[in-house]
This record gives sequence, C-alpha cells and structure tokens, in this order.
Amino acid sequence: MRRRDGVSLGAGRTRRCETIARVSQENVEIARRAFAFAVQGRADASAALDDFDPDVVLSSVEQGTSRGRDAVRRNFERWASAWKDVEATAEEFVDAGDRVLITAYFRGRGRGSGVEVDARFYDVYTLRDGRIVRVDEFTDRDDALEAAGLSE
Repeated sequence: MRRRDGVSLGAGRTRRCETIARVSQENVEIARRAFAFAVQGRADASAALDDFDPDVVLSSVEQGTSRGRDAVRRNFERWASAWKDVEATAEEFVDAGDRVLITAYFRGRGRGSGVEVDARFYDVYTLRDGRIVRVDEFTDRDDALEAAGLSE
C-alpha cells in the first residue's frame, strides 16, 4: 500500500488497518444487538447481556448513572414497562472506532401517565475487547457527537 506521496506503508500497516476496520464493524454489530435488546425487546436477554462488560457504566437520561449488567437489565426492563404502544427505530449507527453513535427515533405513550412522546435520542456505546463498557444517552445530537469524538 502506498500513500499519495508514493511512500510504501508496508504489509504490517495494511493488516493493522484491516484489523481496525474489522473490529470497528464488530463494535457496530454489538451495538446493534444491544439496541435491539434494550429498546426493541428483540433478543435473548442473557445473550444480549453477555455483550456488556460486568462493570458496564450506564448514564441514562431518565435514571442517571448505574453500574453493572444487572443495573443495565433493570434499566431496560423499567424503560420497556413504562411505555404503551412504543415504537423505537434505530435510524443510524455511526462507527467511531471504539465508540458507536446510535441515532434513534422514539414514539409512544406513557403506560401510567398517558403522556405522548415523539423524540429523537442519541446513544454512545463505548466498547473494549468486544464488550460494551459504557453507554451514554443524550437528547442533544451535538453532545452525543462530542462524546463519540465526532464533533462537527
């Protein structure tokens, strides 16, 4: 592989780039599975939770910060039980290396309150060694982009 200026990058550089791209794509797939479990209720809970590090940190818009797989499971269960007729659609998964930015559209009615919600939210999943170590939720896209290292 050669740079534009004609300098050879060597085989080691090419393999490293391919490895980074492969790991990065794996991170997107892990985040996709976690989203399907977390907000769409589609996935085996125990298999989905295996994608989370045992000491995962979840910074939720509604609940604040919690730690560990059990806290993540409880947070997702609490969220799912709070809504009636909920629609959650992942609109975009942005690969940011060890982070994945998810743009999601939510629409639903509060089960107890009847309040309707129609909004976009942004999640930044941080991964290390094939596991989710942190999830940060945002209501503002610019804040999410900054957290993902993608500030515009």
